[in-house]
Amino acid sequence: MDTSKATEALVVGRYSKNVSTRLDALDAVAPLIYNKRNTDIKDDQKSISSPEELEPEYFSDRAEIERRGQQLAFDYTLTQKSSQSERQARHLLEIARHNDEIVFYSENPGLEGYHGQIHPRFSGDHFLTNLDLIDRTVLFKVAQRMPKGAHLHVHFNSTLLPNALLDIAEKMEQMYISSDKPLTSVENLNTCEVQFLMKAPEVVKGDRLVHINENDSTDAHLLRLLTVSTYDLTWKEWLVSKLVFDDQEVHNSGQTSEGAWEKFNGRTRMMKGLFNYETAFTQYTTECLKEFDEDGIQYAEIRPNFMTTNQIWTDDGTRQLDNKQTMQKIVDQFQKYKSDNKNSKICGLKVIYCTPRSFAADKVQAALDECLKFVVEDGFKDYIAGFDLVGEEAQGKPLKAFIPQFQDFKRKCQQLGVTIPFLFHCGETLELGGDTDGNLVDALLLDSKRIGHGFALARKPYLISEFKKRNICLEVCPISNQVLGLTPRMNGHAIYDLLANDVHCTVNSDNGTLFKSTLSHDFYEVMAGSKAMNLHGWRQLVEWSIDHASLTPQELARLRSVWEPLWNDFIEQINKSLEGIQAIEQPAKREERPEVLQRFASQVKSWEARATDIQDSWSSAFKR
Repeated sequence: MDTSKATEALVVGRYSKNVSTRLDALDAVAPLIYNKRNTDIKDDQKSISSPEELEPEYFSDRAEIERRGQQLAFDYTLTQKSSQSERQARHLLEIARHNDEIVFYSENPGLEGYHGQIHPRFSGDHFLTNLDLIDRTVLFKVAQRMPKGAHLHVHFNSTLLPNALLDIAEKMEQMYISSDKPLTSVENLNTCEVQFLMKAPEVVKGDRLVHINENDSTDAHLLRLLTVSTYDLTWKEWLVSKLVFDDQEVHNSGQTSEGAWEKFNGRTRMMKGLFNYETAFTQYTTECLKEFDEDGIQYAEIRPNFMTTNQIWTDDGTRQLDNKQTMQKIVDQFQKYKSDNKNSKICGLKVIYCTPRSFAADKVQAALDECLKFVVEDGFKDYIAGFDLVGEEAQGKPLKAFIPQFQDFKRKCQQLGVTIPFLFHCGETLELGGDTDGNLVDALLLDSKRIGHGFALARKPYLISEFKKRNICLEVCPISNQVLGLTPRMNGHAIYDLLANDVHCTVNSDNGTLFKSTLSHDFYEVMAGSKAMNLHGWRQLVEWSIDHASLTPQELARLRSVWEPLWNDFIEQINKSLEGIQAIEQPAKREERPEVLQRFASQVKSWEARATDIQDSWSSAFKR
């Protein structure tokens, strides 16, 4: 036998099993054998022939494997069912995304790193690093206009952007702030913890924080404080900086998830007093609903924290409202907002009853009892979406610590004929094998309807299969997970592994105030983190948010009837506003021809102008 010819004719795989076709061989884990092709191509032509021309059968099979993979994609069904108009919109959005990458990232000066190394800008970098660029892009402005269905994971105490909160607070005569350190140095300004509080004037000891002694803490009148400048900052600028995370704070080499949580907890304590008084709470609720409307949200399940220290004060700072009164205020403001804004696209708002996971069992029992009472006795049946425990998962008690209380709650609900699902925070961790990631097991056994975050689920194949069997959906919070140390950049986020396993996920903002973000930013990040994500993927995530909301069949039908026409209008506006766009070709690094560079500069300038103009054109279109 001429072994040289045999070697020339075959490419042999690692396995030996007889099969009839090459792709059957792939399915059977057997050798892939290809006859050598294009033997008539002369040697001097091979250098200019592509691999596809030299080995066509191989690349044909490669394309088939990719096609089979696409059939398993989480958005495959929606992609196949999509209209021609939606496919055109997807195509235009992909061009826009490409142009954004060149104009706003590649052409932007890089960031200087260790020993002067320059790091190019790119859309998948840290969210806080990119925020100044994100807001300028066409893709983000499209995300802002997308009808997002249901927002299922948003903490009510940190929804609005920080300036909006301070604008409300500075209108209150009895608003004070306190610090745990005297504000007499830059170091203390940076490291102190500040809290807002409503107080009756007769109980306030001091006037301005800068006068307090090292071993004393007093309260400063906010309105007077805001008129003062110190250390080249206005007090308002300083207060905003204390409220939000900074990129260097989150991503410095010594930072950990635990350290980020320490700063997070300090900021939530600071937030607590900003609107927990009657007038501000009313204004805050209205502004939240307005922001939901402007951000394209048609339904929301908000998470207020029901606990004594969170209860609302009267404006004079002399007494507090109880939890039932707080709940009633939320309901009243929602109904008033709907009455005052006939064109509002928000068709529903519900509350997830939350209490801290750090509480003792008797307090958790009391919270469960009050949640049930809200539904059965207090008239809030149509406004309670479920029950949750909140707070840092690694520091609070695991779910298994409260199994008797949870089981008792489930039995009572069954006896009374009411449905109050568990919507637990769990899996918000990098831990493997401890109590924290063990919360996923308890969430499963407790029949959770959804879970908040679920980051750790991606590394638990058995639980993935069980979650899918029971149709448990994940409330994924992309930006929050970056800031709190679960992944430095979006391309490492667990959502892509979960979607690859067809786990139902939704996109949520979590604590937008602290991250300077809205839900639109989170949808942007999901797109920025994966080249495989597209308009159809966005749509699937939105549709799952609707499907997994805590709604009756009638409420669900109503939400879909509102959302679907908005989606169709959204597609129409993409096609209209991006009609005729072309992909920008970036010159090679050594390209020096003036006409090429001039054409590129013109394309960049034109795209920047389109990004600026698109906001106005979309705004007028959606006022219809």
